[in-house]
Amino acid sequence: MIYMKKVLIIDSHQLFRDFLKQKLSLDQIEVTLSQQNRDGYTKMISTLPNLVIMDMGDDYQAELDLLEKKATDINTSRIPVIITGPSTERSNIASLAKYGVIKYFAKPIQFDVFFDAVSKVLKIPLSMDLTPSMLDIHHNGNIIFVEFAMGLNQEKLSLLQYKLTELIEIEHIESPKVIIMFTGLDITFVDGCNIEFLIDNVLACPKIHTKNVKILSTNKFICDLIEGHRDYAGIEVSDNLPRILNTLIDTSVTSSVSDLITDRIITSSAVSDEEKSSINNSFYSDTNTDSIDSSKSGTVLNVGIIDSDPQSLLLTKTVFETVGSNCTQYSTGAAFLDDYEPGKFDLVILDVQLSDNRGIEILQSFQYQHDAPIAVVYSQSLQKDLVVKVLSAGAKSYILKPQKPNVLLSKCLGLLRS
Repeated sequence: MIYMKKVLIIDSHQLFRDFLKQKLSLDQIEVTLSQQNRDGYTKMISTLPNLVIMDMGDDYQAELDLLEKKATDINTSRIPVIITGPSTERSNIASLAKYGVIKYFAKPIQFDVFFDAVSKVLKIPLSMDLTPSMLDIHHNGNIIFVEFAMGLNQEKLSLLQYKLTELIEIEHIESPKVIIMFTGLDITFVDGCNIEFLIDNVLACPKIHTKNVKILSTNKFICDLIEGHRDYAGIEVSDNLPRILNTLIDTSVTSSVSDLITDRIITSSAVSDEEKSSINNSFYSDTNTDSIDSSKSGTVLNVGIIDSDPQSLLLTKTVFETVGSNCTQYSTGAAFLDDYEPGKFDLVILDVQLSDNRGIEILQSFQYQHDAPIAVVYSQSLQKDLVVKVLSAGAKSYILKPQKPNVLLSKCLGLLRS
């Protein structure tokens, strides 16, 4: 019998819930949906998922109450949580670590980075189309422009239905009209399935009708595909933008197509659509870089570990990485002070008995910083006067070395607060 990984999605937004479920189900992951926090805990207890994905609103007291309940229940306390939500201060994000939150993605979410995190938590590969592709969606009035460049990526094609529906709802667009454009793409018969998938996702939006979908293209294959497809009757393919605009825009406003293009098409919307969206159109994989921007990676906790004992340094790093922390190691105080800048860490774990004797200096450097990290001293038995000195210098706690890894982790996470 094949054991399926289980994910519980707690989200009040139906579109996002359905979008996540569709993607995860394709990879044989059992998905349970919870619309509101009030039944989230019940479903968590009944399913005991491998991962909880939770969306937080601007006022997230109900979500915090649920996380508190989860953290105090021995059956659910160790279930990892990935949260999506609004942009917030680092201190607020770091305080979530004590509830088992290992990733926090501020919206708009970078889709491929988000699912890479899900894949690592579940320890199973998720299918991802890495075809280079650029998708741009914007609108002027009730006309929505959908432009693909570089290539047709299956993930972005799947994303299209969600993005269009979200845009129409947020902007309250009545009778939306869609123009699909391909920039620099040589479409052939091998792209037939992708073209159908694209159009089907556009038409899956309840308010979009075939008569209001136009494709700007000179490609003969696209023309033949649309003309011969009974489900696409009413969709027009043309290489003439003014003609397409004349069929979509109320020309009683002006008889000049050039004015229409300038005033209604080129002029951008007052508010960026991307600022309001939940998922980013651009992916990390579009950049062709080797490292993911840490601000987009969803990291909840940035930890600095300073210890002259290599074995202790490695053990501490390993245990904090199990809860999704981004750990940076230093074997001397000088190395830390040279690299440190305000706001870099949420938590610093320090053995004050360093080879260069600069442990106290590190604590003192935090004292007058408004965004200083929480400092925990993790050292072998110290003389009483030294314990008093490190606590007076700003250490939040002194933990006697050695401790079992989970004990150290639990004590440090307990110190995190908003």
